[in-house]
Amino acid sequence: MLGLIGTPPLPAQEVLKAFYPLCTKGYVENGMKPGHRDGWGASGFKEGRAVYFDRRTDPADETEKEYQEAIDRVCKAESPVVIAHFRKVSGIPPVISNTHPFHWRDWVFAHTGTIFGAQASLPLNETAPNGETDSERFFLWLWEQVHAEADPTAVLAALLKKAREQLVYSALDFLMSDGQTLWAYREFGDKRLNPGETLAEREKYYALYFAILGSAAVVCSEPLEAVAKTWTPIPQRTLMAFTSGKTSPQTIMI
Repeated sequence: MLGLIGTPPLPAQEVLKAFYPLCTKGYVENGMKPGHRDGWGASGFKEGRAVYFDRRTDPADETEKEYQEAIDRVCKAESPVVIAHFRKVSGIPPVISNTHPFHWRDWVFAHTGTIFGAQASLPLNETAPNGETDSERFFLWLWEQVHAEADPTAVLAALLKKAREQLVYSALDFLMSDGQTLWAYREFGDKRLNPGETLAEREKYYALYFAILGSAAVVCSEPLEAVAKTWTPIPQRTLMAFTSGKTSPQTIMI
């Protein structure tokens, strides 16, 4: 999972190229084969509207040409925010409607983790999922309650506290943007471990890091050495709000 806001010293295409190897080499837990090969997507904004630069159910390593074309679209659009995601399924089939990132009313969202019993625990009033994932439902639940608020970051922080009280999950790690702010949240759960899974493995797998590059920021599930030498891990239960042009994110411990 990758998020980019602002214009970094190196072109956005170099950031996305550095992210590409995680499709096949990205860290996974429980001794599974490395990589996230159950679809991919890259989203951002063009003239204020959320757009897909591409979204595929095929592995990125089998659609390298299409991935490169998506990078070209990112550069042409001069998108202020980019969110990209390589998917590893957890029981929900790799069809296009289940492929991250998800859009709703010019907001973009990507998530890593599983929320158990999401349909019952996350009621929706204004929206309806296009797919079957707990991730999309979590996004819509958040969107319904933050999108119209004057201070969405404060409301989002309160919602995440509520989510901890009523949800059971492996992780709530996500990236979300309205085109002006990039929100990044990191939290792994301590309940309902899979057979053979340890909490230490879960903590290592569900990680997020960020790097400040001039007036831009990059958030990624793993440090990308080709992008920056220094990456800072986002602590457990921490929400960060990155704004283009600001060198320090707003940080809230949840």
